[in-house]
This record gives sequence, C-alpha cells and structure tokens, in this order.
Amino acid sequence: MNRRVRHRTGFAALGAPGIAFYLIAVLVPLALAVSYSFRDYNILTASGDWIGLDNYKELLHDGGFWVPFIFTLVLTLAVTVVANALGVALAAVLNRPQRVFHWLRTITFIPVILSGVVIAFLWSTILTDTGLLNTMLGSLGLDALQRSWLGTSLGAQVSVIVVSIWPAIGFCTVVYLAGFQAIPVELIEAAQIDGANGRQIFWKISWPLLQPALFVNVAVMMINGFKAFDTSLVLTGGGPAGATETAAMRILQVGITQNRAGYASALAVALLVAVGITALVTGRMARRVEI
Repeated sequence: MNRRVRHRTGFAALGAPGIAFYLIAVLVPLALAVSYSFRDYNILTASGDWIGLDNYKELLHDGGFWVPFIFTLVLTLAVTVVANALGVALAAVLNRPQRVFHWLRTITFIPVILSGVVIAFLWSTILTDTGLLNTMLGSLGLDALQRSWLGTSLGAQVSVIVVSIWPAIGFCTVVYLAGFQAIPVELIEAAQIDGANGRQIFWKISWPLLQPALFVNVAVMMINGFKAFDTSLVLTGGGPAGATETAAMRILQVGITQNRAGYASALAVALLVAVGITALVTGRMARRVEI
C-alpha cells in the first residue's frame, strides 16, 4: 500500500509542472479572453466597463470580420481538400523500400519544418511582378501568361491558398505514409493472390484502413486553416484591399491597432468556438469509423 501511495505521489510531482504550465499558458489567458469579451476593455488603461453581450451583437453585423472569416473558411477548405488528395497520392508513390524514396520522403517533409514566415518570404520572391515565375515565363516566350500574382484580389487570394497548401502536402504525406506502413502485408499479398490489381487493392483494402490518418489530417488542416495568419501577413499584408486578410489578422488589428481588446476577445472566442466545433465533429466521425 505504501509503495502505491509513493508511486502516486511521484507521478503527481512529475505532472505538477506540466499542469501548472497548462494553467498559466492556456486556461488563464482563455478565461481572461472570455472575461474581456463582455467588457469594453482598454489595453492602455487596463480597465473596461461591463457591456454584456454587446460585443457579440456587434460581431453578428460586422462585415469587417465576416469578409476575412469567409476568406479564412475558403482557405481552410481548399488546403484541407487539396493537401489530403495530393498527400495520399504522394504517400502511395513514396511507400516503397528503395533508398531513393527515403530521400524523396525527406524532401517532401522539408516544407513542414519551415516557419510560415520563411515560406511566405521564399514565395514572395517567386510571385512578385519581377519575381522568378514571371521571369521564367518571359524567358520561355510565354509573356501572355505573366500576371501580377499579388497585385489583384483574385490573384493574391489564389497565391495565399497555394502557398498555404505547399507545406500542408508534406504533413499529410507523412501521416498517410505511416498509415500505409501500418497496413498488414498479409492483406495485400492475399489480395494479389486473388488477382486484385493495384486500384482494387487501394480502394478495397488500403483506403478503408487509412481512415484514421484521413481524420487526423482533416482535423489538423482545418484547425491550422482557421488560425492562418503569418502567410497572408508576410506575402500580401492582407491586401490588396483586404482581399487576403484572415480572421486572425482581423482580431489582431482590432485588438492592437484599434485598441478594442474587448471586441477583439469576442472575435477570438467566436473563432475558438468554430475551431472547437470542427475538432468535435471530426473526432466523432473518426470514432464512428473506428467502431
């Protein structure tokens, strides 16, 4: 009995720093944000009057938030769909034992370890009017295809989406590779003996067993998409005319530039609810598939 008590005490002591850090870094700021969302809070004076649900009522009619939110939603859906489709295709190609495919896996994963700021800066040298892409098109005699990729609303939005998809593909590929390698070899060999071709093996055996990897990728891509910030900020600054401004950028602008911390907190809470619902839905779908 004494040993059990000592073990429990030891585990509690080991977990205490982590719990304390979680409280300080996550729960306390979250509680403060919720509290501020019901106030007309001013950062400079560190005070604010209680205004109840007025911030949330303003949110419902604030086009300055809903336009960036809609772009964020489009960005999230595009990244989720394209990154998963290309990720599973790349994983199927790279799921081979030869050494060359090991190197290709490493190359595929490199964009994932780069920060969004670095990725956006690299792509800015490609997509500017005098960047690498237009220069290459001109050298190939394809002047008609040259565009101001970041100078028009549609071009900037497409550019931000493409740049956001690039590292997401690497992440999805690695997760799907792990899923492919977890599939029992006996199932594949039995299907081959029965005369199944590659397409039939993928859709009848591999794809159903990749569902847990699919839901992991969908959840991560959607959560990261809702929080998108650095790529748009560095690549376009949210322009032109706010076309690539994301919800997170709008929250920062309201809270810091306009000094409306209370309203910014309400926007952040609304975004948190959207992310929470996304995580909850994908989690339930994953559990149903596993059952």
